[in-house]
Parts: sequence; C-alpha cells; structure tokens
Amino acid sequence: HGLDLAEKDFTVNTVAGAMKSFFSELPEPLVPYTMQAELVEAHSEYAPGGRRMVSRQSGSLPASRQRRLVPLLSRRRVSHNHRVNLMTSENLSICFWPTLMRPDFSTMDALTATRTYQTIIELFIQQCPFFF
Repeated sequence: HGLDLAEKDFTVNTVAGAMKSFFSELPEPLVPYTMQAELVEAHSEYAPGGRRMVSRQSGSLPASRQRRLVPLLSRRRVSHNHRVNLMTSENLSICFWPTLMRPDFSTMDALTATRTYQTIIELFIQQCPFFF
C-alpha cells in the first residue's frame, strides 16, 4: 500500500521476519496441504522432465495463492545479488520453505521429506516465470 520501507529504517531481517510471521499466521499455508504430497511425488520424478511434472502441479495452485506467492518468489534480484547478501536461492528456500509449506511434522513422511520441500521452494524461486 505504498509503504516505503527504506524511509522507515527497518533492517532486512526485520522485514523478512515480518513476512514470515504474516505467512505463518495464515489459516493455511500458501502452498496448500492438499498440494504438498503431489508436489513431493512430482519432485521425485524431477530427473528428466521433473520440472514439467512440478509445473503441472504448481499450475493447480489457486489464483489467490499465486497472487501472494509469485511476488515473494519472483524477487530473484535478491538471489542474483548473492555475492553481496549471501542469499542464494538455496538460502532463501531454507529460510522460507517452512513458512510457505508448513508440513505436518507428526508423520514420518513429512520429516523425511524436509529436503524435498526445501528443494521445491528453491525450484520455484529459480524458475518462477516458468511455474507461474
């Protein structure tokens, strides 16, 4: 809404923390629970053509979620400046995947898939225009 964060003198960590807090307080994560198992399965086929499989799943993301997720993921200039800020797409995905997906860690499947969840978000960051 036209808020100029630079003039407010907030640190990058404060803004990132506020974003993570906002997304974690949503009733359901931006990547809905119903899609997570499908994305994990599609990712397991990531080798040849796997990106296409994950893309098919990401295309079924509701439009309202895409409108929130795309601006966050498409900030590739953050990862493009990783030499200065140390925030590669991998580091960004490590920071944001738990907030964007919020898997149910009461199951062993979710615990064993944590690296897969992180890689899916990293793939979304790297290839946002392709997926959305």
